[in-house]
Amino acid sequence: MTTDFAIALAILLGLYTTVVLRQVLTRGPPLSVLFLVAGGAMIAFGVLSPETALRSLNFSVLVFLFSMFVFALALDKAGVLTHLASWLLYVGRRAENLPFYLFVGFGLLSTILVNDAIVLLAVPLLMGLARRLKASPVPLLLTVAYAVTVGSAMTPLGNPQNALISLSSGISAPITTFVEYLAIPTFLNLIIGGWLVSRWFGPTLRTSADSTPPPSPSEVIPFFPRTPPEGWLAWVRHRPSVLIFPGTIAFLLINDIGSEFFGMVALPIWAIVLAGTLLLLLLHPVSRTLIEGIDWNTLLLFVGLFVVMGGVAAAGIFGAMDQVLPLPSASGGATSPQVIGVLMLSSLGGSQVLSNVPWTALSIPFLHNLGYGGAQAKVWLALGAGATLAGNLTLLGAASNLIVVNQAERAGLKIGFGQFARYGIPLTLITIGITFLALWVGL
Repeated sequence: MTTDFAIALAILLGLYTTVVLRQVLTRGPPLSVLFLVAGGAMIAFGVLSPETALRSLNFSVLVFLFSMFVFALALDKAGVLTHLASWLLYVGRRAENLPFYLFVGFGLLSTILVNDAIVLLAVPLLMGLARRLKASPVPLLLTVAYAVTVGSAMTPLGNPQNALISLSSGISAPITTFVEYLAIPTFLNLIIGGWLVSRWFGPTLRTSADSTPPPSPSEVIPFFPRTPPEGWLAWVRHRPSVLIFPGTIAFLLINDIGSEFFGMVALPIWAIVLAGTLLLLLLHPVSRTLIEGIDWNTLLLFVGLFVVMGGVAAAGIFGAMDQVLPLPSASGGATSPQVIGVLMLSSLGGSQVLSNVPWTALSIPFLHNLGYGGAQAKVWLALGAGATLAGNLTLLGAASNLIVVNQAERAGLKIGFGQFARYGIPLTLITIGITFLALWVGL
């Protein structure tokens, strides 16, 4: 064992011990501070030089997350999430049906918009909806926390760990590949998960909100007026995200499919999303508020995370992981059920200790060391799906869970570990099982 190996391992263990304690005690400095301090320690103790640390930063992921946060804020300011929640309530008609429609609706939204941003904006919205229903907000918050985890597994746009995989694995057409293998299990998981939360939470909402009528169509339709008083041009000019975001998603799909099947030049996902974001900032009437509202703590967490992982790689810790996580090399049965199962189960456990984004960041170079690349898509999808769906097992499994808990605590509500796990454990086992079977048989 070299000196750098021992130092890097000590920093890594110290970091994750602190992260677990902070999450269990629900107090302490922001996660971004912990990861930045650990990254600084890698440099200070000579495991990484400042130049190597800078090269370890994955700027494509940082740009992607920045862009998605801007889009989420712009869509929220345009009233899209408020309109969606009101429409779902109207469609459900009765309060006890709301968990099913929220689960499916926000789950589908998280396939195209990063889930951390969705929950950050959805929590205050659902708090207001609960007041309107004269019900406890906790069932609605749990529903959305579970939903964005399940739905986000389907695409590289849904969460940071999928973005990491799509930008670092070598998969040639990541959106098409993710959707090809994960669309069917994700839709099944959303329907089954929606039915489960409806059974769990529907009766509580029904008894709390029997006297509350659903919104009338007039409360829902004004967001998309048939004839805006100021005219369509002015209406859209004040809400450019309503056109630019779906246009960006459409271009992503066209480029991904075109590069896979028609020989088009494959543009990076981050570049397309950044172009859409810059256009949005150029046209948005109050673009400064979008920049100020970005979740900078999450971006700083990734900066620290990349430096820490750079130190871990430089010290040779990934080679030692062979003893902990025995996987064959890329030439030894990459798509076998054993490999898919080991990756999904290890991600299920590892994400509870490290949270899903750090676990994924740790696993990517480990898999590269074993020779896995873009040709072994199922391996990367098993890693992404396992780490993502693991977020519903406990509160520690995903950053989006912690965002929900922290937002709820600010409003005087407590969501406990046991309360979350009571529903999250069966949901996780079902969704992991369905996804494993789908990857195994190649649905």
